[in-house]
Formats: sequence, structure tokens, C-alpha cells
Amino acid sequence: MSDPEGRAGRPRQRFDRLTGTPHFGFDGTFGVREMASVFATWRNRWRAFVERHRRHGPILAFIAGFVYDSLTLTRIDRWSDNMILLAYLLASGVLIVVIGRVERGRLRSPWLLRRLDGMTSGVHFFMGGLLSSYVVFYLRSAAIGKSLIFVGLLIGLMVINEFFSHRLRDLRVLATLYGFCGSAFFTFFLPILVRRMSALLFVLSGVLGLALTGILVVAIGECRRDMVRNLVLPTAVFGGLLLGYFGDVIPPVPLAVKDGGIYRSVRRVGARYEVVYREPPRWLFWRQDEREFAYGPGDTVYCFTAIFAPTAFTEQVWHYWQRRDDSGTWITTDRIAYTVVGGRDGGYRGYTFKRKLAPGPWRVEVRTAEGRVLGRIPFVIVPVSRRPERLRTDFR
Repeated sequence: MSDPEGRAGRPRQRFDRLTGTPHFGFDGTFGVREMASVFATWRNRWRAFVERHRRHGPILAFIAGFVYDSLTLTRIDRWSDNMILLAYLLASGVLIVVIGRVERGRLRSPWLLRRLDGMTSGVHFFMGGLLSSYVVFYLRSAAIGKSLIFVGLLIGLMVINEFFSHRLRDLRVLATLYGFCGSAFFTFFLPILVRRMSALLFVLSGVLGLALTGILVVAIGECRRDMVRNLVLPTAVFGGLLLGYFGDVIPPVPLAVKDGGIYRSVRRVGARYEVVYREPPRWLFWRQDEREFAYGPGDTVYCFTAIFAPTAFTEQVWHYWQRRDDSGTWITTDRIAYTVVGGRDGGYRGYTFKRKLAPGPWRVEVRTAEGRVLGRIPFVIVPVSRRPERLRTDFR
């Protein structure tokens, strides 16, 4: 039999008409040239795919970065994470100083001048990492209500820094954003260091952030008039942070409510807490407490909470039992305190209870010793004539 290729055993190089990729030869082998052709084809396809979706790259990178931070930033008191954030803060400050000195002719290096755009991108990269981490930490401490305003502000700054960085090159804008990032960092870092919270520490956090900004402006070498002008906005931001703190807009980091619910019974069993509640309807399969409390004669209502606090951190937490009257005003009927000791991932667990509750809407506000709101647990008292039969027992 004759050999149509002229050399026996050599595969024919055939290509698919639709994909352009080579097929195996008649003897089932696959040569080096054919393999290289396949790799080249897929490489070209990948390049074409990237080019078609290039405009979606920043959005995907932004989402991926935030999801990564949400999964990896598990504890606000982890030293490695805090040191990384501190390094971000210092690195962005150094780059702002270099950029400012180059733009004002105080550094005349052609090498630095050619890299101004890269250094500006570096500033926004570090600040983006800071803001993303702040969103994760502050969101965990935010209760429903005013404190979410501050989290929304952080998200807005994070988005602006990511997608409008080319417009944020003015020194006053960078100094203001830097001062905000510094104050937000020290707000949770100082309480971790001293193992307590107070209004004085918050004020000190803002002062440190403003001081870092002042050092940054002085290092650039501005004249006195320009120094004052560049510090006006950071000072205004500092004043806004003070108003936000005393107005309960800023979440009480580093504390956070990890778990909370309303139950019929709570008792400690070994290292866990046994909770009992009426079994919810099947369509409320996610509900693990009794927010619509079937209240009969002699019943007791328990509020159980787990509060996360840093290791060796001690803080007094209060449960404010509140009832809404006919005018819609929440009236505090009882205030009961217990001490939180930090270190447990799932939060320090504790509970309070109350008897003789009037029918209608109720809630338990979880507050710090200074009265700052950590969370709210709403429920409704529904009078019944007898105790519910279908009860569920869980452990926390």
C-alpha cells in the first residue's frame, strides 16, 4: 500500500473548519507543531476575550478585592492585619509627600517626574485597601439606623477612590482623604491597644489623624499660608467625625454583636448555652428565636446576646428593655448590665430576662457603658391562654 504523505507513520495535519484547531493524525499521535498551534490558538482567544471585556476589568477587580477582604479580615484585633493597614497608611503618606515635593519643584529628579502617575495610583491603591478594610470592620459593628450612614460614607469613598482616582490628584483632596483614613484607623486601633473604649480615646484618634496630615503637609514644604489652606478641610472632617461620634452615627468599633435573640429559657450547660423557643412556621426556616412571643401567664422573656470584643478587652454592656407606647415613643422600662470579656471568636455570651410584659411591640437595645448602640433586637408580645406545645431547643 502506498503512503499518501510520503513518510509512513507521520500524522496528517487536519484542522477543524469551525475552530481552526488541529485534529489527531491517522495514527493517533500529536506532534509538537500541532501542540504549539493549539496553545497559540487558545492564547489568541484569551487575548481577544480580555480585550472585549477590558472595560469590565476595574469593576470585577473592585468586587473581587472587597470579597477577599470580607473573607480574610476575620478579627479586628489580629495584629498581622493591623500592621498591614498601618503600613498602608504610612506608605500612602510617604507617596503623597513625594508627589507634593515633585509637583512643587522641591524634588527635581527626572526619574520621579516620569513616575508621578504611578505614584498617584499607588496612593489610591493603599487608600483603597484601607477603605475596603474599614467597610468590613465598621459594618460588623453597625446597628440598624444612623450608624449605617457612616458605613455608607465609607462605601462611597471607596467607590470614588476606585473609579475616580484620576480626578483626585489635588493635594488638599489627598490630605483630606488621608486624614480621614488615619482617624478611622486609630478609632479601632487605640481601643485594642489600651483594651477599653471611651470618648477620650475617640477624640485622641481624630487628633492623631489630623496630626499625621499636618506632618504630611509640613514635609511637602509648603509656605505657611498654603499649609493653613491645606489643613482647613482635614480639620473640618475632624469636626464632622466628632459630631458623628456623639450623634451615634459612627459604629462603636471594635465591639460588635455576633448573635442575639429572644427566648423562653436560657441556661448554661457546660461551655454552651441552651436556648428554648417556640418552633417557627416552616416558611420562616431561617428564624432561630421567638420574635413573635406567645406570652402566657407566668412566662419569662429572655434576651440572649453574644458580643465580640478583642482579646483581653473588658467592657460593660447594657440591655435596655423598651416598649413602644400608643404615640410611637420607645419607653425604657429596665436597664440591666453585664460585663463582656473579649477573646472568643463567637463573642462573649450573656443574657438578661424580664417578667410581666405588656402586649405590643418591644425591643432590647444593646448598648455600651457610654450608651452607644451596638444593636437592637425587636419582638412583639402576643397574649395567649396556654403555653405553646411545639418548642425547640438549640445550643449557642
